[in-house]
Amino acid sequence: MKTTSLRQQLTRAAMLTTFLAILLSAGALITYELSVYRSAAIADLRAQADLIARSTAAAVEFRDAKVARDNLALLRNQPRIRAAAVYGLDGALIASHTPSGGALLARVPPGVPTWGPRYSGSTLEMTQAIERDGEWLGLLYLKAEHEVWQRLAAFALIVLAVGAVSLTAAFYLFVHLQRRITAPLEKMTEVARDVIGSHNWSLRAPATDYKDVGVLVDAFNRMLSECETRTSELEHEMVTRQGVEQELRQADRQKDEFLATLAHELRNPLSPMTSAVALLQMPEASAQTRDKALVVLERQLRHIVRLVNDLLDASRVTTGKLSLDNETLNVGELLKTIIEGAQALATQQGLALSLQLPPVSLHVHGDAIRLTQVFSNLLSNACRYTLRGGRVDITLAERGPWVEVSIADTGIGVEPEMQERIFDLFEQADKTLQRGNAGLGVGLTLARQIILLHNGVLTMSSEGLNQGSCFTVRLPLLQKDGPESTASPAPVSTRLPALRPLHILIADDNVDLTESFAEILIANGHTVDVVHDGAAAVDTAREHVPDIALLDIGMPKLDGYEVARQLRAGMTTQGIHLVAITGWGQASDLEAAQAAGFDHHLLKPVDPQDLVRLIGESYEEFQASRPGELR
Repeated sequence: MKTTSLRQQLTRAAMLTTFLAILLSAGALITYELSVYRSAAIADLRAQADLIARSTAAAVEFRDAKVARDNLALLRNQPRIRAAAVYGLDGALIASHTPSGGALLARVPPGVPTWGPRYSGSTLEMTQAIERDGEWLGLLYLKAEHEVWQRLAAFALIVLAVGAVSLTAAFYLFVHLQRRITAPLEKMTEVARDVIGSHNWSLRAPATDYKDVGVLVDAFNRMLSECETRTSELEHEMVTRQGVEQELRQADRQKDEFLATLAHELRNPLSPMTSAVALLQMPEASAQTRDKALVVLERQLRHIVRLVNDLLDASRVTTGKLSLDNETLNVGELLKTIIEGAQALATQQGLALSLQLPPVSLHVHGDAIRLTQVFSNLLSNACRYTLRGGRVDITLAERGPWVEVSIADTGIGVEPEMQERIFDLFEQADKTLQRGNAGLGVGLTLARQIILLHNGVLTMSSEGLNQGSCFTVRLPLLQKDGPESTASPAPVSTRLPALRPLHILIADDNVDLTESFAEILIANGHTVDVVHDGAAAVDTAREHVPDIALLDIGMPKLDGYEVARQLRAGMTTQGIHLVAITGWGQASDLEAAQAAGFDHHLLKPVDPQDLVRLIGESYEEFQASRPGELR
């Protein structure tokens, strides 16, 4: 198959486009000229007919043929007029005019209305009414040569001549222009062939004065430059990959350290909990010993719950799902409460705590629970990393538009290179074994994220090792114009409020959990059924319909969602108050529980007080209005 060059294709396309443009222009001009000429001929003939009709009106009225002929004879100066005649109302010919002496070529019968102008071959014919004072006296007939075709032919010749000249000029101009445009492209093609054959990436296409083509040439040369530097870039990429590999190894070491720290932090509370359980199992243990064992169990259990919650909060931080429940807070009162809670730890460490408050109350708009978490973490770290005999000073002050809380200690301090990394996830300034329970390294990360969500700033400063450290929190100052929240929640009794005995179903594959819940509920006077899989939960609920069903989500045979759906679908079981008890606490888990038909969603570990409060406060409300919003 024969191929054509780019230059030939461009020339062919340009000439074809130019020819079509000229052809369309010529057609439009000829059509316009024809229309204008025809309209002018008709207008001229009508004007002459009107003049003759007016001048011969009296002659027609009095049947004066001589005067009528004289009027028609005036048309002899119009060579295009081939025939003219005047007819009476009865159709009789009164006078006529034919320059060549020929026939009129038309007969007008009586009563025929006027017609025309109309074209017939090379002639144009029309009739004109002859009137006086609105009275119709006769009819004027005119016939003229229009010469439209001769004029059209002449105009077409002119257009063809102009088009030929235009095409010839366009051809020579474009050939000259495209040679200058395609020459750089041909040079670039030659360079490309040479590069492919020799792999010499230093070759370049010559530059051109044409801007658009120059862009293409420059792009081609830049591509060659990029290919020329590819080897060095690959070497650089290898170095980068080695760095990334080192970072991955570092991340892997951090993961191993975190897992080891997590195992250590979980084993530490488990050891005293095991001892406390052994004390409780001793028959000869005194009541005081049992009470101490219960205190140890409760304290260590809360420590484990705090570790788990820190991990969950770290997950929420990394996924951007940490949310706030803001209200107006008195920062001074909040700090007093936190220091009261930390006093026992400070006393145990042999530390002195001091709180300096301004003379006026300072308020912020924030989440009391989250800010308590931040300040408690900072204060706990200060106590943990300060040697016996040291001190921790907490200062609250107003700094312009900010409320500033600083927690300064005389502890071990932080090295300069560690002062920014200390806020990274799982980072710890002191990883020595002598430090004991140092935590998981997520507290400061959570603290900074929580303060950022409050539109605040958390910073730290230290002069170096053994020079102490100071953590400073700045929050936007709020001019108090609403109620503040400082009150602590009232203690919840483990006894249910006055309520009729209920029939409660507990379904969970954790035997220890179900038995402990059952003992608590039975102690409050309720009837409890215990099962350990989903299928048994459905069967038991259908056989003995309970008032409340406490369902785990991850159970054998049927999961908690399917159990809830089947109970809601049954006629006798659709009114059961369903409570999900699970370790899954993401927003999607809450939505899934609500979609399955649950009325409440409790996150493990469930405090028995929360369980008692839920049953005591919500069951009567549930009975009065069903269904309710998932809580």
